[in-house]
Amino acid sequence: MKKIFTLLTAVAVSVSLLATTTSIWKGTQVLGAEGNDALTLQTTDVAALALNDYIAVTITDMTDTYCQLNIAGTNPWTVVPGTNWSDITEAGTHKYQIADADLLNSILTGGLMIQGKLCTLTEVAIVTEDAPVDPQPEKEEVVLFEGAKVLGAAGEDNLGITADKFASLAAKDSIVVTITDMTDTYCQLNIAANTGWVVVPGTNWESLTVVGRYAYVIADDDLVTAIKDGGITIQGKLCTITKVTLSPYVEPGDAPQPEDKPYVFTTVWTGDLAISWNQEVYTGSTLDTYAVKQDMMAGLAKDDSIKVFYKDAIEGAQLRLQYKDGDNWDQWKELSVSEQAEYFAYKVASEELAQLIADRGLVVTGQGYHAIRIEIGKPDTSTGIGAAITTTPARKIIENGQVFIIKDGIRYNILGAVVR
Repeated sequence: MKKIFTLLTAVAVSVSLLATTTSIWKGTQVLGAEGNDALTLQTTDVAALALNDYIAVTITDMTDTYCQLNIAGTNPWTVVPGTNWSDITEAGTHKYQIADADLLNSILTGGLMIQGKLCTLTEVAIVTEDAPVDPQPEKEEVVLFEGAKVLGAAGEDNLGITADKFASLAAKDSIVVTITDMTDTYCQLNIAANTGWVVVPGTNWESLTVVGRYAYVIADDDLVTAIKDGGITIQGKLCTITKVTLSPYVEPGDAPQPEDKPYVFTTVWTGDLAISWNQEVYTGSTLDTYAVKQDMMAGLAKDDSIKVFYKDAIEGAQLRLQYKDGDNWDQWKELSVSEQAEYFAYKVASEELAQLIADRGLVVTGQGYHAIRIEIGKPDTSTGIGAAITTTPARKIIENGQVFIIKDGIRYNILGAVVR
């Protein structure tokens, strides 16, 4: 199996700018432990917001080691990047940029909702930063494709990107491909310029063994010309492409060097299994990783995270993770689990526990959801939980004493039925 070419590590460039802050709400909004509390700002409150401005939220009185925030425009429900029930580990003011025109329109026409838990909101402001005076402004990352392109086992699927998307391409820029949903222990990619069919170095049906973002440098001037003339074709198999971007080259010394904190997760199981310990309420089963594949959890180590991705969760859904302890396999131990937007996650606290799970497997059980994927690997945050998949989270509302779930603009009752 061929080696991985490059697993991308993001590099951030900081620029000192002058900023104007306009307070649009002050008060005391307590966000309780259940996550049911929210602050709603009307369209008149956010009327001054403009593209590339920031929403600045000040939080105090954290009742735990972290709190969580989810900020969204409501027409349609569009989550502000960087929130999505993200963990906040320090009190203070946190800024989130409104850089997408659709998101801005959602806020200006529907207002803004700030959900959260385990802290108190005291102020919301709009921050406008003056653009730096620069005769040669920084090149920005260009999104070439975003969606879900499945690359099947036969290797006959491909994704074409037209030449007009590469107007800003220059030597040393990178094409960055995000892959998910590996259907085997590896997937393969091949990227080539349509003009002359020149293969991008580092691809050529290279095997990739973990999901993530892969960067391929376009260092040759002739290859730059070929791509700008005819665009590219991305071929592959056994995975899904969810995003392709063109990332500009950054001169050494222009930006701080990234810390060596890899964000690498390995998919060890995929499927679609209805999970339940109570078959009368919700027909389903449990998932025993040892029974499926004895070495599925092999290589698990201290500080790794185990992530169980799910879908179709009903009201009151629960997750239980258990492992077999001791010589008697009837002895079971339960793990506490942290809930995220599209997955449950658990951080392995010790080498002893990691070895027990690696040797004896893990049992995924609970009530009222479908398990679709298990990943293990190193987290990218100090909390021990990796960033959740970007998606529109469900929210709970109560009207006339009845509980409803709103997701992607559709209203469901507590049994999961659509309510018109």
